[in-house]
Amino acid sequence: MEKENTKKDKKHIKEEPSMEGEEPIEAEGTEVLEAEPKNILLSLLSQLSLGMDLSRVTLPTFILEPKSFLEKLTDFMTHPDLVLNASSLETPYDRLKALTRWYMSGFYIRPKGVKKPYNPILGEIFRASWDHGDSKSFYVSEQVSHHPPVSAFYGSNRPAGFVLNGSIFFKSKFGGNTVAAILDGHATIYMLNYDETYVLTFPTAYARGILWGTLLMELGGNVSIKCEQSEMRSEIEFKTKGFFGGDYNQVAGKIIHKKKTLYTFNGKWDKQLTGKGHKDKKEEVFWDPYGGMSQSNLKMNVRPISEQEDFESRKLWQGVSKGLIANDQEAATDAKCAIEGAQRQAVKDREEKGIVYEPRYFKLNEEGEWEYKWFDLTKWDAQDCAAKEEYEEDGEIKVRAK
Repeated sequence: MEKENTKKDKKHIKEEPSMEGEEPIEAEGTEVLEAEPKNILLSLLSQLSLGMDLSRVTLPTFILEPKSFLEKLTDFMTHPDLVLNASSLETPYDRLKALTRWYMSGFYIRPKGVKKPYNPILGEIFRASWDHGDSKSFYVSEQVSHHPPVSAFYGSNRPAGFVLNGSIFFKSKFGGNTVAAILDGHATIYMLNYDETYVLTFPTAYARGILWGTLLMELGGNVSIKCEQSEMRSEIEFKTKGFFGGDYNQVAGKIIHKKKTLYTFNGKWDKQLTGKGHKDKKEEVFWDPYGGMSQSNLKMNVRPISEQEDFESRKLWQGVSKGLIANDQEAATDAKCAIEGAQRQAVKDREEKGIVYEPRYFKLNEEGEWEYKWFDLTKWDAQDCAAKEEYEEDGEIKVRAK
């Protein structure tokens, strides 16, 4: 077997109950499969057992979203000014509240029904940037392991006092009428101007209606955003619909300092969230993707495919994406099989030559966690911001004079 650097989390995931026997679902984002794709899916699932890890199972193309998981992670940067605003606020409470709002701003972006992004192949990369006018944010990601699948990512805007580093071990489990997509791992946000770090985790996604009923996606589980320096944290619960009642896409959270709750919010993660402080008790809109807050979204800049390397996500998967967008499943399947076949051959070639794969942009640090090779937490003052700027070249985020 190929040797790959990896670190497995030991977190145990509680399986959610299936929705067998439920009435027809009435919820946004649902999908009903036609007979042919439904039969293909049923044939595949008949070969699986409950609790089986699906990371090595080849799924049909009609359930794919036309983007790689490495790019899917940038959903959290649809509103990057929210996180940059957090880095300029004066109190730990205000910073954590703004970070929590930013965290919640990435979940409403989803395709109809149940669609999963492409599983990145080993060595695949995705790079992007956002122009804020007075500064730019840069994002670099890489698939650093294939079995198990681990995606590492890094974001930087040091002029604004913000750095992000993280990795996710993606795994999925079959549970009858439900497939759970588990995102083990965490991301760490560094607020450079305040010497603060915020560690955040991710919910589990559940695909319902795999065998019967209507296809839909839910989020479930408890996540947190913790700052060790200020002893403050956000605790957020993504609630799955109960067997006999309740509603879809419910979420509730609170901001806590030590043991004291300072702020609470609730609502639907794909719609509006309302919250209130425990001092003034005044209710406010905490996040609304379809209100005035959504105007903050910035265009993500990605190099044209003609300028990308062969292993960059959009160029690598362009044949599959074209087939999916054109609803040509045969073309999408052929392109997907070609990519997977080339990957298997590359693994075989490395094994025969005794080559141990080494990621280009990330390495394991002393704590056994994936870290960007050019990880830099140097603070910038006003003079630095006026005289120089960050830029990205060949995956390395560098600094140059303006």
